[in-house]
Amino acid sequence: MKKKKDEEKRKKRKYDKMKLVEFVLNENDADVGVFAISLVEDPAIEENFMYFSRSGKPQKFATLNDEKRIVMGAVMIPDMPILRVDSEGEKFNCFFTKETIRRVEELYMINSKHQSATLGHERAVNGITTIETWIVEDSKIDKSALHGFNYPVGTWVACMKIENEDVWSNYIKEGEVKGFSIEGYFDTKESEGIKMDKEDVLDKLRQIIKDSENKTKKN
Repeated sequence: MKKKKDEEKRKKRKYDKMKLVEFVLNENDADVGVFAISLVEDPAIEENFMYFSRSGKPQKFATLNDEKRIVMGAVMIPDMPILRVDSEGEKFNCFFTKETIRRVEELYMINSKHQSATLGHERAVNGITTIETWIVEDSKIDKSALHGFNYPVGTWVACMKIENEDVWSNYIKEGEVKGFSIEGYFDTKESEGIKMDKEDVLDKLRQIIKDSENKTKKN
Protein backbone atom coordinates (compact mmCIF):
# COMPACT_ATOMS: atom_id res chain seq x y z
CA MET A 1 0.00 0.00 0.00
CA LYS A 2 2.84 2.39 0.95
CA LYS A 3 4.61 1.67 -2.33
CA LYS A 4 1.46 2.52 -4.27
CA LYS A 5 1.02 5.81 -2.38
CA ASP A 6 4.65 6.75 -2.98
CA GLU A 7 4.20 6.10 -6.70
CA GLU A 8 1.08 8.26 -6.77
CA LYS A 9 2.93 11.08 -5.01
CA ARG A 10 5.81 10.79 -7.47
CA LYS A 11 3.45 11.02 -10.43
CA LYS A 12 1.67 14.00 -8.87
CA ARG A 13 4.95 15.85 -8.35
CA LYS A 14 5.91 15.20 -11.96
CA TYR A 15 2.45 16.35 -13.11
CA ASP A 16 2.66 19.53 -11.04
CA LYS A 17 6.07 20.41 -12.54
CA MET A 18 4.81 20.19 -16.12
CA LYS A 19 4.93 23.31 -18.24
CA LEU A 20 1.71 25.31 -18.30
CA VAL A 21 0.24 27.00 -21.38
CA GLU A 22 -2.80 29.25 -21.57
CA PHE A 23 -5.04 29.04 -24.63
CA VAL A 24 -6.27 32.49 -25.71
CA LEU A 25 -8.39 34.05 -28.44
CA ASN A 26 -7.10 36.19 -31.27
CA GLU A 27 -10.20 37.96 -32.49
CA ASN A 28 -8.36 39.39 -35.47
CA ASP A 29 -8.45 35.89 -36.91
CA ALA A 30 -11.62 35.01 -38.82
CA ASP A 31 -11.46 31.39 -37.63
CA VAL A 32 -11.14 32.21 -33.94
CA GLY A 33 -12.89 30.12 -31.28
CA VAL A 34 -14.94 26.94 -31.32
CA PHE A 35 -16.46 25.83 -34.61
CA ALA A 36 -17.93 22.51 -33.45
CA ILE A 37 -18.64 20.39 -30.38
CA SER A 38 -17.75 16.73 -30.60
CA LEU A 39 -19.33 13.80 -28.76
CA VAL A 40 -16.43 11.71 -27.49
CA GLU A 41 -15.68 8.66 -25.37
CA ASP A 42 -12.95 10.32 -23.32
CA PRO A 43 -13.66 14.05 -22.81
CA ALA A 44 -10.52 16.13 -22.41
CA ILE A 45 -12.11 17.98 -19.49
CA GLU A 46 -12.84 14.67 -17.73
CA GLU A 47 -16.52 15.46 -17.25
CA ASN A 48 -19.15 13.08 -18.61
CA PHE A 49 -22.54 14.33 -19.68
CA MET A 50 -25.81 12.83 -18.54
CA TYR A 51 -28.44 11.81 -21.04
CA PHE A 52 -32.15 12.21 -20.44
CA SER A 53 -34.90 10.09 -21.99
CA ARG A 54 -37.84 7.96 -20.96
CA SER A 55 -35.50 5.10 -20.11
CA GLY A 56 -32.59 7.29 -19.01
CA LYS A 57 -31.10 7.38 -15.52
CA PRO A 58 -31.65 8.95 -13.08
CA GLN A 59 -35.41 8.97 -13.43
CA LYS A 60 -35.78 12.32 -11.64
CA PHE A 61 -34.88 14.02 -14.94
CA ALA A 62 -37.68 12.33 -16.86
CA THR A 63 -40.22 15.06 -16.17
CA LEU A 64 -37.95 17.65 -17.76
CA ASN A 65 -36.69 15.70 -20.74
CA ASP A 66 -38.99 12.73 -21.23
CA GLU A 67 -38.35 11.27 -24.68
CA LYS A 68 -36.64 14.47 -25.84
CA ARG A 69 -33.21 12.89 -26.27
CA ILE A 70 -31.19 15.65 -24.64
CA VAL A 71 -27.67 15.44 -23.25
CA MET A 72 -26.25 17.95 -20.79
CA GLY A 73 -22.68 18.47 -19.69
CA ALA A 74 -19.68 20.77 -19.35
CA VAL A 75 -18.06 21.95 -22.57
CA MET A 76 -15.18 23.89 -20.98
CA ILE A 77 -14.09 24.20 -17.34
CA PRO A 78 -11.94 27.20 -16.31
CA ASP A 79 -8.38 26.78 -15.06
CA MET A 80 -8.54 23.01 -15.36
CA PRO A 81 -5.19 21.54 -16.52
CA ILE A 82 -5.59 19.52 -19.72
CA LEU A 83 -2.72 17.26 -20.74
CA ARG A 84 -1.26 17.88 -24.19
CA VAL A 85 1.94 17.05 -26.12
CA ASP A 86 4.04 19.53 -28.11
CA SER A 87 5.75 18.97 -31.46
CA GLU A 88 8.81 17.54 -29.70
CA GLY A 89 6.78 14.96 -27.81
CA GLU A 90 7.06 16.86 -24.51
CA LYS A 91 3.99 16.68 -22.27
CA PHE A 92 2.53 19.87 -20.85
CA ASN A 93 -0.69 21.20 -19.34
CA CYS A 94 -2.92 23.80 -20.95
CA PHE A 95 -5.90 25.70 -19.60
CA PHE A 96 -8.60 28.26 -20.39
CA THR A 97 -9.48 31.19 -18.13
CA LYS A 98 -13.04 32.15 -17.19
CA GLU A 99 -12.81 35.23 -19.40
CA THR A 100 -11.70 33.24 -22.45
CA ILE A 101 -14.40 30.61 -21.95
CA ARG A 102 -17.11 33.25 -21.66
CA ARG A 103 -16.03 34.85 -24.94
CA VAL A 104 -15.69 31.46 -26.66
CA GLU A 105 -19.27 30.62 -25.69
CA GLU A 106 -20.48 33.99 -26.98
CA LEU A 107 -18.72 33.59 -30.33
CA TYR A 108 -20.03 30.03 -30.68
CA MET A 109 -23.59 31.39 -30.61
CA ILE A 110 -22.90 34.63 -32.49
CA ASN A 111 -21.37 32.64 -35.35
CA SER A 112 -24.31 30.19 -35.38
CA LYS A 113 -22.23 27.07 -34.72
CA HIS A 114 -25.00 25.45 -32.66
CA GLN A 115 -25.72 22.86 -35.36
CA SER A 116 -22.08 21.95 -35.95
CA ALA A 117 -21.27 18.63 -34.29
CA THR A 118 -18.87 15.76 -34.83
CA LEU A 119 -18.51 12.24 -33.52
CA GLY A 120 -15.21 11.36 -31.90
CA HIS A 121 -13.50 14.27 -33.71
CA GLU A 122 -13.60 12.10 -36.84
CA ARG A 123 -16.77 12.82 -38.78
CA ALA A 124 -19.45 15.47 -38.95
CA VAL A 125 -22.93 14.35 -37.97
CA ASN A 126 -26.33 15.85 -38.70
CA GLY A 127 -29.34 15.95 -36.42
CA ILE A 128 -27.46 17.26 -33.38
CA THR A 129 -28.22 20.77 -32.14
CA THR A 130 -27.11 22.80 -29.15
CA ILE A 131 -30.46 24.00 -27.83
CA GLU A 132 -29.24 25.67 -24.65
CA THR A 133 -25.90 27.04 -23.48
CA TRP A 134 -24.78 29.13 -20.53
CA ILE A 135 -21.93 30.07 -18.19
CA VAL A 136 -22.16 28.94 -14.55
CA GLU A 137 -22.46 32.02 -12.31
CA ASP A 138 -23.13 30.24 -9.00
CA SER A 139 -22.33 26.55 -8.55
CA LYS A 140 -25.01 25.98 -5.90
CA ILE A 141 -27.99 27.51 -7.67
CA ASP A 142 -27.00 26.96 -11.29
CA LYS A 143 -29.42 24.96 -13.43
CA SER A 144 -26.79 22.23 -13.78
CA ALA A 145 -26.85 21.75 -9.99
CA LEU A 146 -30.52 20.78 -10.24
CA HIS A 147 -29.37 17.81 -12.30
CA GLY A 148 -26.65 16.67 -9.93
CA PHE A 149 -23.67 18.52 -11.40
CA ASN A 150 -21.24 20.62 -9.35
CA TYR A 151 -19.40 22.76 -11.87
CA PRO A 152 -17.12 25.65 -10.83
CA VAL A 153 -18.04 29.24 -11.62
CA GLY A 154 -17.12 30.09 -15.20
CA THR A 155 -17.88 26.64 -16.64
CA TRP A 156 -19.53 26.53 -20.06
CA VAL A 157 -22.48 24.12 -19.95
CA ALA A 158 -24.55 23.00 -22.92
CA CYS A 159 -27.62 20.93 -23.69
CA MET A 160 -27.72 19.15 -27.03
CA LYS A 161 -30.75 17.65 -28.73
CA ILE A 162 -29.92 14.34 -30.42
CA GLU A 163 -32.27 13.67 -33.33
CA ASN A 164 -29.78 11.44 -35.10
CA GLU A 165 -31.06 7.90 -34.44
CA ASP A 166 -27.70 6.23 -34.99
CA VAL A 167 -25.85 8.54 -32.60
CA TRP A 168 -28.54 8.25 -29.92
CA SER A 169 -29.06 4.49 -30.05
CA ASN A 170 -25.58 3.23 -30.86
CA TYR A 171 -23.30 5.76 -29.23
CA ILE A 172 -25.00 7.61 -26.37
CA LYS A 173 -27.27 4.91 -24.96
CA GLU A 174 -24.54 2.29 -25.43
CA GLY A 175 -22.01 4.47 -23.61
CA GLU A 176 -19.69 4.74 -26.61
CA VAL A 177 -19.56 8.51 -26.11
CA LYS A 178 -19.66 10.08 -22.67
CA GLY A 179 -19.04 13.78 -22.98
CA PHE A 180 -18.25 16.90 -24.97
CA SER A 181 -14.97 18.03 -26.51
CA ILE A 182 -14.38 21.24 -28.45
CA GLU A 183 -12.99 21.78 -31.92
CA GLY A 184 -11.57 25.22 -32.54
CA TYR A 185 -8.64 27.55 -33.14
CA PHE A 186 -6.74 29.25 -30.34
CA ASP A 187 -3.48 31.08 -29.82
CA THR A 188 -1.27 30.35 -26.84
CA LYS A 189 0.56 32.34 -24.24
CA GLU A 190 4.03 30.91 -24.01
CA SER A 191 5.18 29.66 -20.62
CA GLU A 192 8.54 28.12 -19.79
CA GLY A 193 9.57 27.91 -23.42
CA ILE A 194 6.44 26.23 -24.83
CA LYS A 195 5.43 27.42 -28.29
CA MET A 196 2.63 26.02 -30.43
CA ASP A 197 1.58 27.33 -33.82
CA LYS A 198 -2.11 28.16 -34.00
CA GLU A 199 -2.56 25.99 -37.08
CA ASP A 200 -1.32 22.94 -35.15
CA VAL A 201 -3.59 23.23 -32.11
CA LEU A 202 -6.64 21.44 -33.55
CA ASP A 203 -4.58 18.64 -35.12
CA LYS A 204 -2.76 18.03 -31.84
CA LEU A 205 -6.02 18.05 -29.88
CA ARG A 206 -7.54 15.47 -32.20
CA GLN A 207 -4.45 13.26 -32.09
CA ILE A 208 -4.29 13.24 -28.29
CA ILE A 209 -7.96 12.33 -28.04
CA LYS A 210 -7.61 9.56 -30.64
CA ASP A 211 -4.57 8.15 -28.85
CA SER A 212 -6.47 8.18 -25.58
CA GLU A 213 -9.46 6.44 -27.13
CA ASN A 214 -7.27 3.74 -28.71
CA LYS A 215 -5.53 3.15 -25.38
CA THR A 216 -8.90 2.79 -23.64
CA LYS A 217 -10.10 0.25 -26.20
CA LYS A 218 -6.90 -1.79 -25.88
CA ASN A 219 -7.28 -1.91 -22.11
